[in-house]
Amino acid sequence: MADIIREADLSAGAVYVYYSSKAELTLDAGRRIMEQRAAELQDFGSADEVPPPQQVFPNLLNTILRDSPFAPLLLQVWAEASHSPDFAKVAAKIYTDLIDRFTAYLSAYFHRGAGLGTDAAEAKAEQIAPAVLALMQGAIVQNAIFGEDSRERIASAIEALLTEIAD
Repeated sequence: MADIIREADLSAGAVYVYYSSKAELTLDAGRRIMEQRAAELQDFGSADEVPPPQQVFPNLLNTILRDSPFAPLLLQVWAEASHSPDFAKVAAKIYTDLIDRFTAYLSAYFHRGAGLGTDAAEAKAEQIAPAVLALMQGAIVQNAIFGEDSRERIASAIEALLTEIAD
């Protein structure tokens, strides 16, 4: 909470003018973190060249972990979702939005970058997008547990795995 207030450059009272509770604030912060980062994937929808997943997803992970002081809030949202209907509803919306964005990017890559037909590219993207999101979530959890030193190892492992999938 202190990190959020400090980053917003507001007093605690001013923050609570906008949010009725810590839960509401946490939910909104978690949603915004993922929306801002995943919005970068939309740029590939109309691009002539679509970079491969083994480049895009490790970069996205590093952006989430390096550029956001609130990445640990994502863990809190996911944890709270297991026993709070409000958190579960927001987490499900975030999850659905991310799956849609991951699927759209992967479909564009498999079609324009890897040369698959439209239907085959969409089918492959729909099949693996949930697994890619799970990789990203697991990487965020591992980074929280093992610390900064694990980030490069995790990103490298994701890159190696996605290289196999993309080829």
